[in-house]
Amino acid sequence: MTAPAGEEWKALDETSRPYDPGRFVEELDAARARIRKIRCQDAEIRVVDRAGRAVSGLAVDIVQTRSAFCWGDQLWGLDTLFRNGFAGSDRVRHYTQRFSDCLNSANCLTYWTEAPRNDGPKHMEFQGEDRLDGFAAQVDWALANGLVPKGHPIFWSIPKGYPEWLKRYPMDTQWKFIEVRVRNLVSRFRGKVKLWDVINEPMWEAAPKNLPQRDWPHLESLDAICEYVIPVLQWAREEDPDARYVINDYGMEVDPPGRDLRDREGQPVTAKRQRDRFTALFRRLAEEGACPDALGMQSHTGGWIDPKTQLDLLDDFATAGVPLHYTEFWASADHLLKAGVDPATAERMKAEYVANLITVAFSHPAVEAFYFWGEITHSFGFRNDHNSGGLPTSSHTPTPTYWRVQQLLREEWMTRESLVTDADGVVRFRGFHGDYSLRYRVGPEMPAGIPFTLDPRAEGKFRLTVHRPSAR
Repeated sequence: MTAPAGEEWKALDETSRPYDPGRFVEELDAARARIRKIRCQDAEIRVVDRAGRAVSGLAVDIVQTRSAFCWGDQLWGLDTLFRNGFAGSDRVRHYTQRFSDCLNSANCLTYWTEAPRNDGPKHMEFQGEDRLDGFAAQVDWALANGLVPKGHPIFWSIPKGYPEWLKRYPMDTQWKFIEVRVRNLVSRFRGKVKLWDVINEPMWEAAPKNLPQRDWPHLESLDAICEYVIPVLQWAREEDPDARYVINDYGMEVDPPGRDLRDREGQPVTAKRQRDRFTALFRRLAEEGACPDALGMQSHTGGWIDPKTQLDLLDDFATAGVPLHYTEFWASADHLLKAGVDPATAERMKAEYVANLITVAFSHPAVEAFYFWGEITHSFGFRNDHNSGGLPTSSHTPTPTYWRVQQLLREEWMTRESLVTDADGVVRFRGFHGDYSLRYRVGPEMPAGIPFTLDPRAEGKFRLTVHRPSAR
């Protein structure tokens, strides 16, 4: 079956590449060692009372409350529940708990339109019908639950994401509507949404002026891409110069077996070629004074990849000269099921693969954020009860992937230490970057805490003032 225009990536979403984790023990051990080196920092805290005197012999707990690294997933399913009147349902209550128990960021969706999916999170499917309240609900939900909201996408030059009503206008008028979309979206959520996918998939898609001639894979010249990327980025930055902007794309990691893609000139279109073009785009934009803040790698095409290949790819992407974000990662176990592996074993194997991939990603110094695309939210394992009448229920069983990712993100890669201040009122530890609380007891039954942040850009020395504990 032919994929809808704009979803041809499915031809690249092949997962038959062999993967044997037993072969990668040394690489994974090295990645874990790098994580401790680049994601952690030595810290020294001097605890004093309100008179400035050192408090010695004080038992304290060093409790990390938040990672400095963004780990997120997209909210398509939550948006669907909101729009269909289930915001107060048990499903949403349990969804919220599972999400916030694992992740610290949420990818909030606002497509201008989403043609093949009439129930998607859309902004203006019909001209003049401004529907940003759904996006606002996602953003407010994220903020209310202590999550960093990310916006996706500001602009996407693709048939399914380009409103039909827009196409009846001449190109110069279309650009006026595009500018209004960009400016209104960024301005309305200034201060709330501080991270955006500003441009989606420019390396595979036609520029707006060439959409009528689109022929996927549609490889535009860097000149044609810059011609529309720069003004979009300019408008966004004018509306919120403090936000950070990502250009996001797919199909640049490894080539799926048996695929022979050709461009309009008959030249092979490979992952390496697209990767080189993508990094060249960032260098070109930097020369033009319009460099984005990060390079987004969707990273779901081409099949399972081993740690060495993954590190080589990240080194390659890093030549763009900006931080790297994983933006839409998921992993399929379909190839295992087709090979006769039983579903429970296939799910455990996938959980191990996902854990290994995020371990390697976290170990690379250029990687700044990691966003799944439904991998974690689908792993909540919700199901409808037989007597629910089709309504969404709270019944669910999280999968091994959910538990494995949560264990890494909330246990292995978070810091918690129990220490006692020395004669000078000092404790020392090495912890992951992020927000912390120094917990202690004012009296035998009364806890208290003082917040501080381990920031890799600052020296990890602190002077924290506590209530001198009662001697009773």
